[in-house]
Amino acid sequence: MNPSYQLLTSEAEYRQACDTVLGRAERELLIFDRDLLSLQLDDHARLQSLSNFLASDHLRRIRIVLHDPGPLHRQAPRLMHVIARFSHMIDVRQSPDNLRHLADSHLLADDAHGVRRFHIDQPRSALVVDDPAYIHPWWQRFAELWDLSHPCLQINTTGL
Repeated sequence: MNPSYQLLTSEAEYRQACDTVLGRAERELLIFDRDLLSLQLDDHARLQSLSNFLASDHLRRIRIVLHDPGPLHRQAPRLMHVIARFSHMIDVRQSPDNLRHLADSHLLADDAHGVRRFHIDQPRSALVVDDPAYIHPWWQRFAELWDLSHPCLQINTTGL
């Protein structure tokens, strides 16, 4: 496919771009965000996309780095249910205090697609599709953030 780059300027465009990236994921999703609220992953359609992504192959993974996991616990009960259901495939970490000033966010899929919000308080963002060379620096940055972050969710499961 031909690589594409699109500048986005509204919340609606941003969420549509997130849906595009979620729909293209085949192996791994990486998410870096303040608290996941702007991504609206607790939305029914997005939760279904995440569940379908994970249920279709046991090797698929989602890794998330958050500045503040509090809103995830308090305001996203359906997403917490999906995280608990697929706890063996989803890892959530919290960024260290010294990195909480970082104000961008991104959703990346398979080393080739992504949407990057330039500042978490504004909708201006970019969608990149089918461009591994463009996504690579974002992927590397996520890997660095991941290594510096620490686990932050306690998922209680009962049963065998």
